[in-house]
Amino acid sequence: MKFINELDNLRDEIYLNSKKMLELLEKRKELAAKIGDIKDSENLNIRNRGREIEILKTLSRDPFQESVLNILFEFSIHYEKKVTVPDIKLNYSDYGNGLKYIEYRGDYNNLIFLLSKILNPGSIIKCRDIAISNLLANAGHHIVDYIEQPDMVISLVSSPQQDIVITADYILISERFMKNRNSIYKIVIE
Repeated sequence: MKFINELDNLRDEIYLNSKKMLELLEKRKELAAKIGDIKDSENLNIRNRGREIEILKTLSRDPFQESVLNILFEFSIHYEKKVTVPDIKLNYSDYGNGLKYIEYRGDYNNLIFLLSKILNPGSIIKCRDIAISNLLANAGHHIVDYIEQPDMVISLVSSPQQDIVITADYILISERFMKNRNSIYKIVIE
Protein backbone atom coordinates (compact mmCIF):
# COMPACT_ATOMS: atom_id res chain seq x y z
CA MET A 1 0.00 0.00 0.00
CA LYS A 2 2.86 2.36 0.80
CA PHE A 3 4.24 1.73 -2.70
CA ILE A 4 0.94 2.72 -4.37
CA ASN A 5 0.64 5.92 -2.30
CA GLU A 6 4.22 6.88 -3.12
CA LEU A 7 3.64 6.15 -6.81
CA ASP A 8 0.46 8.27 -6.84
CA ASN A 9 2.29 11.13 -5.10
CA LEU A 10 5.11 11.01 -7.64
CA ARG A 11 2.62 10.94 -10.53
CA ASP A 12 0.83 13.97 -9.08
CA GLU A 13 4.15 15.77 -8.82
CA ILE A 14 5.04 14.93 -12.44
CA TYR A 15 1.60 16.13 -13.54
CA LEU A 16 2.12 19.50 -11.82
CA ASN A 17 5.64 19.71 -13.22
CA SER A 18 4.29 19.08 -16.75
CA LYS A 19 1.58 21.70 -16.26
CA LYS A 20 4.20 24.28 -15.22
CA MET A 21 6.39 23.40 -18.20
CA LEU A 22 3.47 23.90 -20.59
CA GLU A 23 2.76 27.30 -19.03
CA LEU A 24 6.42 28.22 -19.50
CA LEU A 25 6.32 27.02 -23.12
CA GLU A 26 3.30 29.23 -23.77
CA LYS A 27 5.24 32.21 -22.35
CA ARG A 28 8.28 31.22 -24.46
CA LYS A 29 6.04 31.15 -27.56
CA GLU A 30 4.87 34.70 -26.83
CA LEU A 31 8.44 35.92 -26.26
CA ALA A 32 9.66 34.21 -29.45
CA ALA A 33 6.95 35.96 -31.48
CA LYS A 34 8.02 39.34 -30.04
CA ILE A 35 11.69 38.57 -30.77
CA GLY A 36 10.67 37.59 -34.31
CA ASP A 37 8.93 40.95 -34.77
CA ILE A 38 12.05 42.83 -33.63
CA LYS A 39 14.36 40.73 -35.85
CA ASP A 40 12.01 41.27 -38.78
CA SER A 41 11.89 45.03 -38.29
CA GLU A 42 15.69 45.20 -37.94
CA ASN A 43 16.28 42.83 -40.89
CA LEU A 44 18.15 40.35 -38.65
CA ASN A 45 18.51 36.62 -39.25
CA ILE A 46 16.07 34.50 -37.28
CA ARG A 47 18.67 31.85 -36.40
CA ASN A 48 21.62 32.95 -34.26
CA ARG A 49 23.63 29.76 -33.82
CA GLY A 50 26.33 31.64 -31.86
CA ARG A 51 23.74 32.56 -29.23
CA GLU A 52 22.44 28.97 -29.19
CA ILE A 53 25.97 27.60 -28.62
CA GLU A 54 26.51 30.13 -25.82
CA ILE A 55 23.30 28.95 -24.13
CA LEU A 56 24.26 25.29 -24.60
CA LYS A 57 27.66 25.91 -22.97
CA THR A 58 26.17 27.68 -19.97
CA LEU A 59 23.00 25.64 -19.36
CA SER A 60 23.43 22.06 -20.58
CA ARG A 61 25.08 19.56 -18.29
CA ASP A 62 24.53 16.36 -20.29
CA PRO A 63 23.39 15.16 -23.75
CA PHE A 64 19.73 14.95 -22.68
CA GLN A 65 19.67 18.60 -21.58
CA GLU A 66 21.45 19.58 -24.79
CA SER A 67 18.76 17.77 -26.82
CA VAL A 68 15.99 19.54 -24.88
CA LEU A 69 17.64 22.92 -25.44
CA ASN A 70 17.98 22.22 -29.19
CA ILE A 71 14.28 21.35 -29.28
CA LEU A 72 13.51 24.63 -27.49
CA PHE A 73 15.61 26.53 -30.05
CA GLU A 74 13.60 24.98 -32.90
CA PHE A 75 10.36 25.68 -31.03
CA SER A 76 11.33 29.34 -30.62
CA ILE A 77 12.47 29.73 -34.22
CA HIS A 78 9.16 28.28 -35.38
CA TYR A 79 7.33 31.10 -33.55
CA GLU A 80 9.85 33.81 -34.49
CA LYS A 81 9.29 33.21 -38.19
CA LYS A 82 6.41 34.86 -39.92
CA VAL A 83 6.18 32.50 -42.86
CA THR A 84 3.68 33.41 -45.51
CA VAL A 85 2.77 30.73 -48.00
CA PRO A 86 1.74 31.93 -51.44
CA ASP A 87 -1.54 30.61 -52.76
CA ILE A 88 -0.15 27.86 -54.99
CA LYS A 89 -2.13 24.97 -56.40
CA LEU A 90 -0.20 21.84 -55.44
CA ASN A 91 0.22 19.07 -57.96
CA TYR A 92 -0.03 15.65 -56.36
CA SER A 93 1.32 12.48 -57.88
CA ASP A 94 0.10 8.91 -57.48
CA TYR A 95 2.60 6.28 -56.36
CA GLY A 96 0.34 3.44 -57.48
CA ASN A 97 -1.16 2.73 -54.07
CA GLY A 98 -4.14 5.08 -54.16
CA LEU A 99 -2.45 7.78 -52.05
CA LYS A 100 -1.70 11.24 -53.41
CA TYR A 101 1.81 12.60 -52.80
CA ILE A 102 3.71 15.86 -52.98
CA GLU A 103 7.06 15.15 -54.61
CA TYR A 104 10.30 16.93 -53.73
CA ARG A 105 13.51 16.31 -55.68
CA GLY A 106 17.06 17.19 -54.76
CA ASP A 107 20.22 16.21 -52.93
CA TYR A 108 19.69 13.45 -50.36
CA ASN A 109 20.94 15.52 -47.40
CA ASN A 110 18.69 18.40 -48.43
CA LEU A 111 15.74 16.00 -48.66
CA ILE A 112 16.41 14.71 -45.12
CA PHE A 113 16.69 18.34 -43.95
CA LEU A 114 13.32 18.99 -45.60
CA LEU A 115 11.91 15.97 -43.78
CA SER A 116 13.21 17.39 -40.50
CA LYS A 117 11.23 20.57 -41.13
CA ILE A 118 8.06 18.70 -42.16
CA LEU A 119 8.07 16.59 -39.00
CA ASN A 120 6.73 18.28 -35.89
CA PRO A 121 9.36 20.25 -33.96
CA GLY A 122 10.95 18.11 -31.29
CA SER A 123 9.67 14.80 -32.60
CA ILE A 124 11.11 11.68 -30.99
CA ILE A 125 12.78 9.52 -33.62
CA LYS A 126 14.35 6.07 -33.65
CA CYS A 127 16.53 5.65 -36.72
CA ARG A 128 19.10 2.99 -37.56
CA ASP A 129 20.85 5.20 -40.15
CA ILE A 130 23.52 7.28 -38.36
CA ALA A 131 23.70 9.97 -41.06
CA ILE A 132 19.94 10.54 -41.01
CA SER A 133 19.92 10.48 -37.20
CA ASN A 134 22.61 13.16 -37.09
CA LEU A 135 20.78 15.39 -39.58
CA LEU A 136 17.51 15.06 -37.66
CA ALA A 137 19.22 15.61 -34.28
CA ASN A 138 20.89 18.77 -35.61
CA ALA A 139 17.43 20.02 -36.58
CA GLY A 140 16.22 19.66 -32.98
CA HIS A 141 14.60 16.24 -33.02
CA HIS A 142 15.30 13.87 -30.15
CA ILE A 143 16.94 10.61 -31.27
CA VAL A 144 16.22 7.57 -29.07
CA ASP A 145 17.05 3.86 -29.10
CA TYR A 146 13.52 2.59 -28.53
CA ILE A 147 9.94 3.68 -29.18
CA GLU A 148 7.24 1.40 -27.81
CA GLN A 149 4.30 2.59 -29.91
CA PRO A 150 5.36 4.86 -32.77
CA ASP A 151 2.85 7.18 -34.40
CA MET A 152 4.49 6.43 -37.74
CA VAL A 153 7.05 4.10 -39.30
CA ILE A 154 9.04 5.35 -42.29
CA SER A 155 10.77 2.63 -44.25
CA LEU A 156 13.84 3.53 -46.31
CA VAL A 157 12.73 0.76 -48.66
CA SER A 158 9.46 1.98 -50.14
CA SER A 159 6.43 -0.17 -49.51
CA PRO A 160 2.69 0.11 -50.26
CA GLN A 161 0.58 2.50 -48.20
CA GLN A 162 3.65 4.33 -46.93
CA ASP A 163 2.99 7.99 -46.11
CA ILE A 164 6.58 9.10 -46.65
CA VAL A 165 8.82 7.60 -49.31
CA ILE A 166 12.52 8.48 -49.22
CA THR A 167 14.94 7.68 -52.04
CA ALA A 168 18.36 9.04 -53.02
CA ASP A 169 16.74 11.48 -55.49
CA TYR A 170 13.32 12.37 -54.16
CA ILE A 171 10.99 12.31 -51.19
CA LEU A 172 7.24 11.77 -51.44
CA ILE A 173 4.98 13.13 -48.70
CA SER A 174 1.42 11.85 -48.77
CA GLU A 175 -1.58 14.15 -48.58
CA ARG A 176 -2.83 11.89 -45.75
CA PHE A 177 0.35 12.54 -43.72
CA MET A 178 0.04 16.31 -44.21
CA LYS A 179 -3.55 16.21 -42.93
CA ASN A 180 -2.59 14.17 -39.85
CA ARG A 181 0.93 15.47 -39.15
CA ASN A 182 -0.08 17.43 -36.02
CA SER A 183 -0.66 14.14 -34.18
CA ILE A 184 2.62 12.48 -35.27
CA TYR A 185 5.47 12.90 -32.78
CA LYS A 186 6.95 9.39 -32.31
CA ILE A 187 8.58 8.12 -35.48
CA VAL A 188 10.62 5.06 -36.40
CA ILE A 189 12.78 5.22 -39.52
CA GLU A 190 14.02 1.80 -40.62
